[in-house]
Amino acid sequence: MMQMSFEFPAVDHHFTLRCFPPSDAWQKITGENVEISPNKFISSQTDSFSNRCVYGKSSSPHNQFSVEVGGVAEVYGTNPLSSGDENESPFRYPTSLTQCGKNLCDFYEKTSSSSFQNLSNFQKAEFLMNSLSENFSYVPGVTGVNTSAEEAFCLGRGVCQDYAHILLALCRKSRIPCKYVAGMMIGEGATHAWTEVFEDGKWLLLDPTHNRRCDDSYIVFSRGRDARDCSINQGVFTGGGRQTQKIRVFVEEIRR
Repeated sequence: MMQMSFEFPAVDHHFTLRCFPPSDAWQKITGENVEISPNKFISSQTDSFSNRCVYGKSSSPHNQFSVEVGGVAEVYGTNPLSSGDENESPFRYPTSLTQCGKNLCDFYEKTSSSSFQNLSNFQKAEFLMNSLSENFSYVPGVTGVNTSAEEAFCLGRGVCQDYAHILLALCRKSRIPCKYVAGMMIGEGATHAWTEVFEDGKWLLLDPTHNRRCDDSYIVFSRGRDARDCSINQGVFTGGGRQTQKIRVFVEEIRR
């Protein structure tokens, strides 16, 4: 559930939402229920990364905007994802948020020994993830949505978005195609971010924040080159004043 509150009424509110888990090789979604308020002029389509997006507009004044999504996800969790006909080229190159600066380049050079070059893409990514875990700490509140991988690495601390961006930067430095993934997992209570790494026609999932491979406790919302491609809520409006946003995630395991 996401809820935005405005200090003053907002009008002419145009929004794009990416918080709808897709049914694909990783997961199957059933019983989906979506509530959006205000919900005038709603339409749905996919973006250039095949993420499901809901677009909408509300012209009437409102002090609050909320989205609630529910359903059942059957997650397969251990199967690599086939790339199909997808072109992995867009995920080979750094973005402004995943560019290696001097400090990340130095870290990469120190980390990648001669034996590192003989590893597979996934083995390299796991090695880089393990090294990152030893040199970076999870600390909320010190970075923001526009903090780059280099900036976060220099701070030495950050949140899941920063872990994902840094691993993406290091993997792309090693010429490994990789994706930013937004979603949720059991036990987090909030949205989460991790990575997918391309190897031999398959996408394999790693969670650098927890320094582990992803399993069936992870549910995917969207994928892209970095966090900006996977933003849960984007929009423009008139008025509103100061605003606050709350996101709450509840994931419960159902055994069958």
